[in-house]
Amino acid sequence: MRRRRSRAPVAPGVPVLRPVPSSVLRPVLAVVLLALVTAGCTAGRDPAYDDTGEPPVSGGVVTQPATLAYGTPRGVEQYAEPGGLVVAGRNNYGAQEFQDVAAAGGTVLVYLDAIIDNDEGRYHELLLQDSDCGPAVEPWPGEPGANEYGDLTDFRPGSVLQDKLRCVMETMVEENPHMGGWFLDDVGSRSYFPDTDWESWSAEDQQDYRDGAIEITRTAREVADEHGLVFVVNGTWGAGSVAEAGGGYPDADRPGNALADGGFVENQDENLEYFAPYACDGQWAEDSPVTRGDPVNFAVTETVEARDAYIASGCFSYVQRHDGYDLPVPPWAGFRDRGLPTGVSG
Repeated sequence: MRRRRSRAPVAPGVPVLRPVPSSVLRPVLAVVLLALVTAGCTAGRDPAYDDTGEPPVSGGVVTQPATLAYGTPRGVEQYAEPGGLVVAGRNNYGAQEFQDVAAAGGTVLVYLDAIIDNDEGRYHELLLQDSDCGPAVEPWPGEPGANEYGDLTDFRPGSVLQDKLRCVMETMVEENPHMGGWFLDDVGSRSYFPDTDWESWSAEDQQDYRDGAIEITRTAREVADEHGLVFVVNGTWGAGSVAEAGGGYPDADRPGNALADGGFVENQDENLEYFAPYACDGQWAEDSPVTRGDPVNFAVTETVEARDAYIASGCFSYVQRHDGYDLPVPPWAGFRDRGLPTGVSG
């Protein structure tokens, strides 16, 4: 899960403006508000948003809006239509707003991170702590760091975490009949974490990392198939060697993971040249009986310009611009039903 920095303070030497008298401010505000209404601007929206239009089609791919909502879910009801996609967070997944999205034909993915030892939220406590699903999860040998939110768990094949994962995912299914699947954060075939020195790892440790990530997606695929669900991974599965790119799966020389229904590309505004073929030419969803090779690739950008470029690439099913993930972002176009799950089916 990612958080955004707060705004920077005023730089030294920048003059501070004095308050404007209300008698002067009122008519000015009236003119500004009139201009905004005339221009069709809506609070919380980008100027380019038009949620009345049909989702664009580029290269045969229909690209639609989606949103992440890790804080208050207020506003996710705008995605309560067939084709709508929302990602719920560690703590708010059971909110009525998400249930309403599913009831109306939208798809709700629930967040889960098995890679970082951050036990915030019921299902992360269940996975990482001593619980009904098994003993507490150990750190990765040597306790390498990951990022500001935690260190690496020991998710090697045969580890306690791997033994517990199915129990946790089955519990999520049982307790959330409105869920359409999972958003599996940080699951990639190699580490790009800022506090992990990947190049210094032995070839054996690098292979264990890749194999553990594959095992997580294999378990997710099995549980998803039993209940008619999907999952998207936020982690890179680049084509090439384990040491350099991690490798795709099962074909290391192709990007993507065929077990996952799609990949998530996060704030790569300047790297569309890499991530367009990563999505378009990848092996995403080829081993999914739910999406059957029609991947649910989702890109989030920081700017409207990058958002529009990712849309135009024709390589992503869902694209959105986010300032942060606490609040949902309004849709920038209408929806078209993709046939994604709207709840647990088995």
